[in-house]
Amino acid sequence: MAALSATQMDQNMQTFREFLMQYNNVTERTVSEKEERCSSNCLDKYLKMTQRVSMRFQEHQMISAEAQGAPMKN
Repeated sequence: MAALSATQMDQNMQTFREFLMQYNNVTERTVSEKEERCSSNCLDKYLKMTQRVSMRFQEHQMISAEAQGAPMKN
């Protein structure tokens, strides 16, 4: 996975914490199995989408850096 800056990691963690708080608030109420499965599927899709976006962004940054002749960090 792409290396993230400290600010990005903090933002991601805060977003995830907020999501978990909201999820816990919702699940404290009576939630049907169908609703629980739906929210789980939605979360899975969201996490996969953000991972793909991060990967594509990293690829774009690498291509841009190569085009500008910047040395690559490993």
